[in-house]
Amino acid sequence: MSDLLAVDGLGRRYGDLAALDGVDLRVAPGDRLGLIGPNGAGKSTLLNLIAGSLRPTSGRIHFDGRDITRLAPARRARLGIGRTHQHPAVWASLPALDNVLVAARLPWGRFRAGRRAKPREHARELLAGVGLTGVEQTLAGALSHGQRRQLELAMALAGEPRLLLLDEPAAGLAPAEVEVLASLLASLPLTVAILLVEHHLDLVYGFADRITVLHSGRHVHTGTVPETRSSPEVAAAYAGVMP
Repeated sequence: MSDLLAVDGLGRRYGDLAALDGVDLRVAPGDRLGLIGPNGAGKSTLLNLIAGSLRPTSGRIHFDGRDITRLAPARRARLGIGRTHQHPAVWASLPALDNVLVAARLPWGRFRAGRRAKPREHARELLAGVGLTGVEQTLAGALSHGQRRQLELAMALAGEPRLLLLDEPAAGLAPAEVEVLASLLASLPLTVAILLVEHHLDLVYGFADRITVLHSGRHVHTGTVPETRSSPEVAAAYAGVMP
């Protein structure tokens, strides 16, 4: 199977500081890939480079066989790369339903108003799919933190992504909310490949088929969950004793 996303030798420097240093990554269609590592490992930097909000200082990014290294974020979104953020990016003054409708109709979105015969019905289905039935007319700013995370996920899915980048979706969630999130992630369609950046290791291990580990901007390990759990390199990375 051809790779949906191929990252080769990707680097990002800030003067003498290498936030990311020669990282390779592969994501196949339908993949569930976890991306973990200690603080400062370069995880969010890598996501931002893939999404286009940062430009690399070295390396290339290919999506579905196309070089997107220099494409703007809107162009990448149009090709099918969606994302969520560490802090939920919602329009607080709009109802939840309108947040999804606006996200679906953005100029760079994968579909426009009119592509679907019943866009409001589709938006309601997306909200129901992330567990937000009954809050369609509630202002996003009045939702709980966990509900805003669920809403942002519905907004990302409204763009019909082929690759979804999730940046620490469990951050700030209570244990019960993490369980809800785990169920939502498990229910996402296999037509969408997912790259999950997360510090909540139990969530990642329960969700991902493969795990990639970064440390100090460098690739340390990629393998299955059992391989990752037993890897001495991964243990050393989290203990801060890498060479």
